[in-house]
Amino acid sequence: MRVHLGRDSHSATHDMIATHATVRHLTSKVEGLGHKIFMENFFSSPRLFDDLDRRKTNSCRTVQPSRRDMPRDFWTKITEIEKG
Repeated sequence: MRVHLGRDSHSATHDMIATHATVRHLTSKVEGLGHKIFMENFFSSPRLFDDLDRRKTNSCRTVQPSRRDMPRDFWTKITEIEKG
């Protein structure tokens, strides 16, 4: 278990925000075993999901549209899907 207490300068790096680092730390022992990770949307991001996928760990959660690295046309695509 690891408690995320907001900005963590020890976990964050140039390439990885603190929430991403927290998830990577918690999943490091099950990496590559095909587990599915379900998380709170505070932690989810496109970059994290890509990283987990490269490490053979599936992930699922809704995302916040304002999250870092979210594609600019995110809401346009969602609206198109809903309209059918």
